[in-house]
Amino acid sequence: MRKAAIAFGLAMSFAATAVGADDDHHRAGFPLEVSRRARPSDTGRYTGYTVGGGAPLRKGDAPLPHEGTWGWDYAGGLFQRRVVLGWWHGQRYQGGSGMYRTDGPRLLPQVEK
Repeated sequence: MRKAAIAFGLAMSFAATAVGADDDHHRAGFPLEVSRRARPSDTGRYTGYTVGGGAPLRKGDAPLPHEGTWGWDYAGGLFQRRVVLGWWHGQRYQGGSGMYRTDGPRLLPQVEK
C-alpha cells in the first residue's frame, strides 16, 4: 500500500512537472507527495458505518438507503466504545429541515436584482 502511494505521488509529481506546474506544486507545499513519516490510519481500532443516527444501537433500527452518510470512527481498543447509533424512524422526532435557524438577523439590506 505504501509503495503504491509513493508511486502515485511520484507519478503525479512528474505529471505536474511535465505541464510546467512545478512552481505551483512547490508553492503549495508538495501536496501530491507522500511524507516519509506518513502512517496508515487504520490501526484496527476504527470502524466504518453509516453515520447519522441518534438511537442507541439496541433501541434503534437500521438506516434506510437514503439516510446517513458513510463515516469512519474510533471504536476503542481494550475498552470498546459504542459509537454506532441506530435510527428512530418516527419513534422520536429529531429535527429535520427547518429545525435549526440558519439565517441570523439581516444586518444589511437585500439588494434586488
